[in-house]
Amino acid sequence: MNWRRTLFVWHRDVGFVAVGLTLVYAISGIAVNHRQHWDYNFAVTTSTEALGGPAALLGDPTVADGASEEGPGQHARREQARVVAALTGRLGYAAPPHKVFWRSPERLSLFFGAGDEEVVDYLPATGMVERQSKHARPLVRQVNFLHLNEGRSFWTYIADLFALALVFLALSGMVMVRGRHGLKGRGGVLMLLGVGVPLAAYLVLSL
Repeated sequence: MNWRRTLFVWHRDVGFVAVGLTLVYAISGIAVNHRQHWDYNFAVTTSTEALGGPAALLGDPTVADGASEEGPGQHARREQARVVAALTGRLGYAAPPHKVFWRSPERLSLFFGAGDEEVVDYLPATGMVERQSKHARPLVRQVNFLHLNEGRSFWTYIADLFALALVFLALSGMVMVRGRHGLKGRGGVLMLLGVGVPLAAYLVLSL
């Protein structure tokens, strides 16, 4: 029995099986590597809209925005529940925000949806509303979900098997080829180069 032939067959078959998982981890790896440059899961769109100060928003003619001593910001704080309800309705949300707080004396923030997909900032002094909406990046969000093992459960074991498959592909690839292209020749030089790159990078980056 030719053990190299058998090893080649296993290497080939495992390599085919690993194609899908390799693409998942490669695409996600590139995306996550650049997390300082972008949100690798979500695209964010922003928009602004003028809804008016608290008096106009609440339809309360007894308080002129900015004319009272308390000012529109303090009026909005005092009437926060009504302001939040009015904003929710005017902006077309079916459910109230799950979180509300003042980021600053003149900025009221409302958070809608799971994972804060919609964030609304209301500025009572100007009557402006700033809305940020997060949308999952197609394909990238899904591969990141798998790569980062956010689902846990059985995927943990699939990821472990994939890691073992990569170890097998690396080790079997080292010994399958004989002669000047194998481990004792060109292949060995390339292997040392491949091992040296991460070692050198670690030494440089850890200084």
